Amino acid sequence: MTENNKLPKHIAIIPDGNRRWAKKHKLDVWLGHRKGSDIMDKLADIMIEMNIPYFSFWGSSKDNLIKRPKIEVKFLLNLFKEKFLELAENEKIHNNNVKINIIGDWENQFPKDVCSALNKAIDSTKDYDDFYLNFFLAYSGTSEILDTIKCIAQKSRKDEFLNIDEKLLKNCLLTKDLPPVDLMIRTGGEPHLSDGFMMWETANSQLYFFEKYWPDFDENDFKIAIEDYSKRCRRYGK
Repeated sequence: MTENNKLPKHIAIIPDGNRRWAKKHKLDVWLGHRKGSDIMDKLADIMIEMNIPYFSFWGSSKDNLIKRPKIEVKFLLNLFKEKFLELAENEKIHNNNVKINIIGDWENQFPKDVCSALNKAIDSTKDYDDFYLNFFLAYSGTSEILDTIKCIAQKSRKDEFLNIDEKLLKNCLLTKDLPPVDLMIRTGGEPHLSDGFMMWETANSQLYFFEKYWPDFDENDFKIAIEDYSKRCRRYGK
């Protein structure tokens, strides 16, 4: 499809439109989350097939958990529990050495049984390093930057000669182990970013916006975005 040197090394997705998809089909909104959750396996297959090492997925923001109806949040949490237990046992994940990372405030926000399922997926893949599947749960990019500032301030109080540079900032981020995002995809027909998602890592990202709601997004759409990326010229200010 494209030359390997023109492929993105890190793709991030904001999967918008689950609830609007459900309303369009006259379904309960949480059924949009169920439909949308089925897409991840297919995209992970493409990630492996095309040898794209990093794939990041925004599963929920802090606001999702606080502001949405309790019945919807309960369904979403149960869905997370189900899907991560499946990932922990997924043969493709283990056969292809896919490491699962979960980034955000989920350990403080999620019930113990859900956290246990997530930790099982993390622990069962912790020694893998060929591919990295990163889920952002109970995540806020704005909170991440504020926490990073506090981290640097604390270090500076201990070391008055502290060299505050990009490396230091990077090491204080939740995403410190991830490379910059090359391609960020958002579905749902609203061409904007949200709550500073991976603010530092997306500073130079190429953006691709789809009109489709997330449950209608498919493998062909994913490949179209990658193909489009491969044809773009990145100048980095030159």
